[in-house]
Amino acid sequence: MTAATTSTHAQGSVTIGGLLDEGVALYRDNGGHSQVRMQDSAIYPSKIYFRGTEDLGAGLLASFSLDSMIALSTGSLDPQSRGALFENSAWVGLRKVGIGGFRLGQQNDFAFDYFLIGGIDPATGIAGGMLNFRTGSFGADLLGLNGPAQIGAAISGSPYAPIVTNGVPTGMSAINWDRVGGKRMSNAIKLTSDEIAGFSAGLMYSFGEVTGDFPNSSGKSAAIGYNKGETRAAVVYTEQNYGAVQGGRSGIANLLAGARTKVYGFDLSGMYSQARNTFTGAKIYALAAGVGYELTPDLFLGGAYTYENGNAQLKNVMIHQGALQLTYTFSKRTAVYLVGVYQRTNGAYAAEISNILANGKIQSVAQVGMMHRF
Repeated sequence: MTAATTSTHAQGSVTIGGLLDEGVALYRDNGGHSQVRMQDSAIYPSKIYFRGTEDLGAGLLASFSLDSMIALSTGSLDPQSRGALFENSAWVGLRKVGIGGFRLGQQNDFAFDYFLIGGIDPATGIAGGMLNFRTGSFGADLLGLNGPAQIGAAISGSPYAPIVTNGVPTGMSAINWDRVGGKRMSNAIKLTSDEIAGFSAGLMYSFGEVTGDFPNSSGKSAAIGYNKGETRAAVVYTEQNYGAVQGGRSGIANLLAGARTKVYGFDLSGMYSQARNTFTGAKIYALAAGVGYELTPDLFLGGAYTYENGNAQLKNVMIHQGALQLTYTFSKRTAVYLVGVYQRTNGAYAAEISNILANGKIQSVAQVGMMHRF
């Protein structure tokens, strides 16, 4: 005897993919020094990811993401990962189509979502990529750290890479201080809405998980975005506490606002970003703009300019930075590029691009490279 039954099975998929960006770069400074090196992630972060979705029916979707940043030049995890396999993202979530959803785990805040993935940032959207991020060698002063002892003690929990002189940490490089390139929040819950009439929004909270001290090492982020046709815009606020700032009860607050659109074939992008120490008041802001144009369907030329200005705690630093990028696209997966970035400071701090510290107030980098998606 047999019995026939009818059942409904959820449909799902798992994707293994990534983006690989590698090239050869020449760095020069006004001190007469030059360096030729392999440069990882010049335009976009190189990564490998495992992502999946499952259709649970009635418009309900389950999803997950496990991402790792990698250094192609050595085959190792990117130094930003600090040895963690899925530091770039590790989350699971649910989403209701037409409404929104939530994610639980380690994940980037909304600066990454709207400005890098969304292409609003003139650097990754127009010219210069990660080489053209807002940066400077003032990270220690932004965190309020004084002297090698404080800097050395804060390295493991700092968002910035140390500057080491003769084996001693003498400062910190504040590359990506506005978080567009990705700064992860651990132990986080992230709520996102689907677009309604072009608008979307999100809220995020990262639990510090310090017993008896709820705000210690905690973080929060909020965003409002707009996406309609060729126009994208967003405002993002993020605040993350760090152990190096008032014992973890204060940290760095970031505010970003920007937009991108296309006019007569020209891609136009502009943004304002700011970082402020919520305890000491140290503050840096930047204004960035970019213009790009498709010379042919496969050839894109872009240029961008960035101005940074810091307050008294950051020695009233001023930075001027320009970038040019020519990209030839073979296919949806493969492209080659030629990029150049030039930075000049007022001398308050040494120039610094991509964690490479200059001997003086001027630095430039030129790179030829290749990007491949899979």
